[in-house]
Amino acid sequence: MKKDAMTYPGKPEVYIKLCDTYDRRRLTEIIGQGMETLGYVPKGNIYVKPNVVFAYNTKTFGTHAFTQPEFVGASLLALSNCKDVKRVDMGENSAMGFPTRLCYKHAGYYDQLNEIRNEALHPVGMFCIDEEPRDKIFVGGTVHDTLRLPKKMTRADSMVYLPKLKSHCVSQMTGAVKLNIGICSDDERSIRHDFLLNEKIVDLLNPGYPDFIVMDAIDVGVGNEAFPSPRKLGLVIMGTNPLAVDMVGARLLGLSYDEVPYLKAAVARGFTPTSIDDVILSGDITSWEDLDARAAMLFPYDEEFYRWQDVSTELERMNSPMRFMWGPCRSGHHNHCKTGCVMGLKMFLSAMEKFNGSDAFATAKPVVFVIGNYETPIDANGHEVFMLGSCSQATVTHAKKITRIDKCFTTASDMNLSIGHKIGMKCVTRDAGFMSDLITAIVQASFRKLMSGRYFQDIWHFINHGLLKRI
Repeated sequence: MKKDAMTYPGKPEVYIKLCDTYDRRRLTEIIGQGMETLGYVPKGNIYVKPNVVFAYNTKTFGTHAFTQPEFVGASLLALSNCKDVKRVDMGENSAMGFPTRLCYKHAGYYDQLNEIRNEALHPVGMFCIDEEPRDKIFVGGTVHDTLRLPKKMTRADSMVYLPKLKSHCVSQMTGAVKLNIGICSDDERSIRHDFLLNEKIVDLLNPGYPDFIVMDAIDVGVGNEAFPSPRKLGLVIMGTNPLAVDMVGARLLGLSYDEVPYLKAAVARGFTPTSIDDVILSGDITSWEDLDARAAMLFPYDEEFYRWQDVSTELERMNSPMRFMWGPCRSGHHNHCKTGCVMGLKMFLSAMEKFNGSDAFATAKPVVFVIGNYETPIDANGHEVFMLGSCSQATVTHAKKITRIDKCFTTASDMNLSIGHKIGMKCVTRDAGFMSDLITAIVQASFRKLMSGRYFQDIWHFINHGLLKRI
């Protein structure tokens, strides 16, 4: 369902309500007020997109990487109780290589859905984008000419996004615009997830332009987006323009819009607003001075606030003997790819810290990670070297072993499976409980893909687009 966002007249309004707790009844009221104030009247079939980049064993890995379940439940209730709605379907695709249904389970979404179904006036469902049939749609973007997106999204009459306001290790923040990465299945999600990531995100804004946004900014995540630390902000932020909502979110995180690369790219592409001065605030916060005063609740901008934004800084913090060598993506250039393999490494190592504790890094093996074209010779001192990504090159001497992962880009899942057990710490992919849960989820997802026809659809796409080209 494509919209031309650049034709909407007038200044966009962002409606902000104070709310300190995840009380589902209170949140349902607030969301209803937001829809009424902003003139959003949902009709027909509604597609809802939350933020569930990662959820597993929340006692170890935390509960703030995803839109909170009560927030999701309240949003689904508020939508399903509108008289002209036929049904509401929520869908997401979690971090690459990780079954979405496993994240739904550990985020508490299935339990939440069971709780609200008796209260909902119209049917409410939940699906995993990585398991469902897709429609091919025209995008006409810089990276993507076409995309295959879930039918329940492309054929919906209206779309509602539920982003979680968080810091991000390469994009500075996540919000409504960045949320679109999750509408892609892994095969198309990995395309140009490198130095063209921000252009890819803007492409996705064409088919993924929501009609209504409800941002979870009650507990804001700072640091790494997959394993953030929570800071209480106590806000629910709503709007009908994703750039406007994200500009407000950016300001709350101490950022201007042009410090958020995907917002800067969207404005350059012609999306509006082009400045936060064009945004109108309403609700409980109606001035920029009041918004900035609220943002002070997220202070201080300390090490925790920027946790895992820079690999070398974090290794030094934990007195780790590991070394990180990062060069540009090609010889003779000075630009480093900030949105590919280095993001995977940040997520991989931050997960290791959550799973093992920071003290484990001090006694880890003194391995060397190399990303990009590192021109200075590296003396490995008899230790193992990991070359991450297709563009990684270096002159390495005295290496015990050189392991190359030749992928662009190399994900955290790739690193967990290939090298997680080689760095002198416990690896989650060697944990019996985790592997049991993962394999069970993969089997269940595979059965669902078989029953839904997704496998047959993908096979036909390969024959029609891949095999015939090769022949």
